[in-house]
Amino acid sequence: MSKVMIAKYLMNICPNKPKFQENHFAQEIFRHPNYTELSQDKKEALLNRLVNNNFNEAKSKPFDLFFPTYPLKKLLEGKNVLDLGCSIGGKTIYLGEEYNVNKFYGIDVSKQSIDTANLYISKQKTKAQYKFIHAYAESLPFENDYFDAIISLDTLEHVRSVIETLSECQRTLKKDGLAFIVFPSFKFPFGGAHVTSVTKTPFLEWFFSPVTINSAYQEIVSKWEADLDWFKPTEETTKGGWAAVEGGIGVNGTMYKNFLSAANKVGFNDVSFVKIPLLYVSNTAVKYPFVKFLSSFLKPLLNINFFRDYLTQRLVFVLKK
Repeated sequence: MSKVMIAKYLMNICPNKPKFQENHFAQEIFRHPNYTELSQDKKEALLNRLVNNNFNEAKSKPFDLFFPTYPLKKLLEGKNVLDLGCSIGGKTIYLGEEYNVNKFYGIDVSKQSIDTANLYISKQKTKAQYKFIHAYAESLPFENDYFDAIISLDTLEHVRSVIETLSECQRTLKKDGLAFIVFPSFKFPFGGAHVTSVTKTPFLEWFFSPVTINSAYQEIVSKWEADLDWFKPTEETTKGGWAAVEGGIGVNGTMYKNFLSAANKVGFNDVSFVKIPLLYVSNTAVKYPFVKFLSSFLKPLLNINFFRDYLTQRLVFVLKK
């Protein structure tokens, strides 16, 4: 029995299928009949709700939680900041208003997400200035030494080249500029391979490579009914074979050592790892504080490099140019 067959068998033990959810944005929503069959006015109303939900999600679990020893508001107040992977912009707008940012740019590979963010912000009165741009992280459309800071949440695991992305971050940051990067390791046990849309079976990432998991994922998805076409990978999402040969729905398999090596290689002067143990900054811990307390007992294990991929809620880095 091949590894792909074994992975597929395990996925099918606890099968799952994606559902349309307004309270948890996924860009596939733009292809769902609940959106495509609406009138233009109703589409705009739905998009407005999606951004508001994204805003409130960022408010309920602030970005600061990942950086307990860094005064983000003080560091970003009055500064020019980039959100790398801004999605529909709700998170960006919340952080911009909360941190009193001067100019906040957001980039994302989804043009519809960018259009949604720009539509929303065009109707808002805000303290900060916002500009959302359709672009790829490997080729940022900004001059050298442009930003005081860059933030990124749950994006680096999706970029097509981590080293090119970090090189662009280093290029566009000013001297002594900071990048606050948060993303799940591929070995994160509850979704590192991003296959929760097909299975609830945990820990697959601990036993299978990105290519194996993705192959099993693609075989399962190919047999889905027509009413799930809205979620199936499109030609764009598999451009260049990217999602077809890497993990899950297009993750690059990056882990602690890969990222650390890339950050050092592109020339960041200081690379700091922030130890955030498993479940410490989860939705469950936000709702039930005792979970955070229990999670804290894992923190000493994060002093050992090996455990950083397996027992962190997210890989959290602060990079200084």
